[in-house]
Amino acid sequence: MADRPQIRVDASTKVINRAKAVAYGRGQSLTEFVLQALAKVGDKELAELIAKDVEERAKRGRPQK
Repeated sequence: MADRPQIRVDASTKVINRAKAVAYGRGQSLTEFVLQALAKVGDKELAELIAKDVEERAKRGRPQK
């Protein structure tokens, strides 16, 4: 497995907890939820990279529903 750097988001506990709840309601991890939000900023290359990354994450993590 390749080294995967992490990012940190500075937000209140209420914001983080709500984001987790929304992600869970969509059947996503918080990471997948945040990556999909980043993919929507309008940068085509970023969207493509995120789509590839999410696909690779699905292959190595917990089984998807």
